[in-house]
Amino acid sequence: MEKENKLISGKKEKIISWFKDPYNLVFVLAIVFIVGLRFYYFTLTKNQPIWWDESEYMSKAKAIAGLVEYQSVSIRSPLFPGLMSIFFFLGITNEVVMRFLALFLPSIIVVLLTYFLVKQMYPDKRVALISMILMGVLWEHLFYSNRFHTENIALIFEFLAILVLYQCYFKKQELYFIKAKYSLIYVLLFTVLSFLFRPGNILFAPAIILFLIIVNKDKIFNKKGLIGLIIFAFLLICSFIFTNIPQSFLNQYLHLDVPLGWNSLTVFYGFFQSVISPIPSILFYALLIGFIVILFKSSIILDKIKSIKVDSEDLEFKSNIFNLLLILTVLFIFVFIMRATIFEYRWFFPLLPAMLAFTSKGIIFFSNFIGSITKSKYFSAILVLLILFFGAYNQVVHADSIIKVKVDSYSEVRDAAIWAKQNYDKSEEILTISYPQTVYYSEMNVLSYSEIASSSDFDEFLNINKPKLLEISGFENHPSWINDWIADNEKRITPVRVYFADESQQQPLLILYEISYDS
Repeated sequence: MEKENKLISGKKEKIISWFKDPYNLVFVLAIVFIVGLRFYYFTLTKNQPIWWDESEYMSKAKAIAGLVEYQSVSIRSPLFPGLMSIFFFLGITNEVVMRFLALFLPSIIVVLLTYFLVKQMYPDKRVALISMILMGVLWEHLFYSNRFHTENIALIFEFLAILVLYQCYFKKQELYFIKAKYSLIYVLLFTVLSFLFRPGNILFAPAIILFLIIVNKDKIFNKKGLIGLIIFAFLLICSFIFTNIPQSFLNQYLHLDVPLGWNSLTVFYGFFQSVISPIPSILFYALLIGFIVILFKSSIILDKIKSIKVDSEDLEFKSNIFNLLLILTVLFIFVFIMRATIFEYRWFFPLLPAMLAFTSKGIIFFSNFIGSITKSKYFSAILVLLILFFGAYNQVVHADSIIKVKVDSYSEVRDAAIWAKQNYDKSEEILTISYPQTVYYSEMNVLSYSEIASSSDFDEFLNINKPKLLEISGFENHPSWINDWIADNEKRITPVRVYFADESQQQPLLILYEISYDS
């Protein structure tokens, strides 16, 4: 009994001592805030309708589980639908449960991994803490953490790949079951898994490859290393010649026939733009400061690259080089290969570790500089907190407005599909342009008429397939001939469900028709 009391007393002392460290206390407070914030938005969005791309994943998941027939209309990785199909195999169809386990929890894991990853990169704990907080409130990440998307799971494996690279490969430390001597195998495994969950996430891989070449240049650029590179290049060329996978991937991401995508360089301002007029884009300016300072510091000691090795020495310099490579390679791909003139910010998630770390370094550098001028040891810390507060506040306000505006979007498509499921036999067919959403919610036989070229072809299609229902809506791009067909066939179609865009019910937003056929 006395031993047990001593053990309990010892544990209490360790906990108290741990909390006495101000960094640990800030870490806990930040996690509590981030979890509370994300749980708040989880409660708001737990029953929101799913969008087109979400329903492609989820319809495929139901198809894997044998609940529906679904033909994928775009190139989607099968891994996420395969993961989600486990819920349906287990009979779990409650979306709230699925959202909590597959969306909410992974988003928290990403935030935590941000801290542990950046902590391995930089000895200053403030860099990791600030990076974690910024990830926790980043508007684009906060928004897509409430959608059935692949970003978070892909980020988990990306962050794990980089974490293993630093903790196991450079520092020679174990990470649970991962031994240092097998670290590169796990780096490769996590990179492949990140790619398989989200093909676009492969954008972080070139930075890792280039970084490994730099730190292993003595081993690579000898006779054996060059032979290995030749063999690798030969196998890569063969894969392009004899398989369709690399070609289809390149067809999706390689666009050399369009102008260069210089617009991609605005992505950082987009992540950190201010939506509150009195507050400047302070996080964007912090990123610029961090990037410039790190670029300058790295350039003046660039000769260090000649002596860089696989060890824990000069880890901050190595981290700066890696993060610079991560930003530059991702931007290079977007500007010169993908040439994206229109993009979504989530496409740039692979460079988040570098962006957040550089922003954190910028905040710290600026605060320390001002603190040195005022000669106050507390002013620097106060300035860091003020910049974080106003930056985070702007991010949350931005995310809040988007999440709440979009929370009911496409609800009519969902409601129409559920109504059809409740009022018609499962074997009946529905014609719609909102194909994946209708498959997911109705679980009926769903056909798309988006590729039908004319009203005469549509009549022929009807005579062959005899669908029961036809859906017209303002949510997707419909064939130009459909309105004329509706006007010419009023006697054979009957509106059975109408959803309006206005309270006075004068502007139909979605109409579900029942089609009759001559006997």
